[in-house]
Amino acid sequence: MELAFTKDELLRSIQILQGVAAGRNTLPILSNVLVRAAENRIEMSATDLEVAIKLVVPGTVFQEGAITVSARKLGEVVRELPPEEIKFTTTENHRVELSCGAGVYKIIGLSDDEFPETESIRGGFFTVEAGVIRSMIEKTEFAASTEETRYFLNGLYLHLTPERSEVVATDGRRLAVATSGPLAPVPEEPVGVIVPLKAVREIMRTFEESTEVKICLLENQIVFSDDESTLASRLVDGEYPKYEQIIPKDHEHRITVNVENLLSATRRVALLANPKTFSIRFNIEADEIGVSAKAPDLGEAYETVPVNSGNGSLEVAFDARFLIDALSHIGAEEVLIEFKDALSAAVLKPVGKDDHLCLIMPMRLES
Repeated sequence: MELAFTKDELLRSIQILQGVAAGRNTLPILSNVLVRAAENRIEMSATDLEVAIKLVVPGTVFQEGAITVSARKLGEVVRELPPEEIKFTTTENHRVELSCGAGVYKIIGLSDDEFPETESIRGGFFTVEAGVIRSMIEKTEFAASTEETRYFLNGLYLHLTPERSEVVATDGRRLAVATSGPLAPVPEEPVGVIVPLKAVREIMRTFEESTEVKICLLENQIVFSDDESTLASRLVDGEYPKYEQIIPKDHEHRITVNVENLLSATRRVALLANPKTFSIRFNIEADEIGVSAKAPDLGEAYETVPVNSGNGSLEVAFDARFLIDALSHIGAEEVLIEFKDALSAAVLKPVGKDDHLCLIMPMRLES
């Protein structure tokens, strides 16, 4: 096999694939990327048997062939090469030879015979704007659980109905929901699948520059694809919580406040929150919020934030980290915060939009 690449195109592809191939794999070949050239088309693939990515890489094919080579070592070498044309050649005994400028680098590879094939789009599929799916992931991913004991929460719930599409994340103490219109074609029946977090993060990288993405649901996998990239992932096997039932329908208190003002104050006050709980207190009045925190070994902080509109008074405590995450992803200048009481979940919504909400469970008020 004999190929030629620009450094930027080759390096970009390797960096995307390394997120899958660079993990701790028991099979040596899974630490490699597959490079395959056929019919004047160059493809590179990586998989850990849970997530697989296949990319079409711009380049010139002088001689067809296929080989696998260490993703980490290939990335390290290409990263340090000068910004000149890179020639990629295979030699006997599954060696890869990289030539660039005055340098020649030889890396030991493996045959492609046992490298797993990446699942592809087959049968029916949905189509969505890539910017829409990226936005929905960005608005929800932060709320997903990373605790291994609750594996069915270690991912995003993709809920497709004839009326709308939703991406949902929760760790049991907070919830984030992003909504858009139905996919095309419109699903005839509701569909709900859990996409693991590793795949979710790779979607953001793989389709960063895409305009449209196809989504195909197979028996136990989901496939995302455009003209140049394919990402296939196993689905998380489990039943997602009935999240609609925990979103409060009635509220005693509502306030609207500038997002940046509240976020900045929360970050500053949280510096003196108890590092064991990260608890901060909100003293909510019709015209302002008093944000406070104290820790026996650190000190205390208090700051007021003006309220744009509001009703009633309430005292409530939150985990500052959860509040900062929610406000950082609200995507609007103003946020509407709805409360029932100090023991019920608070709901945050961007003012002027109805495509996103975050729910945060309160903490016990400390005396």
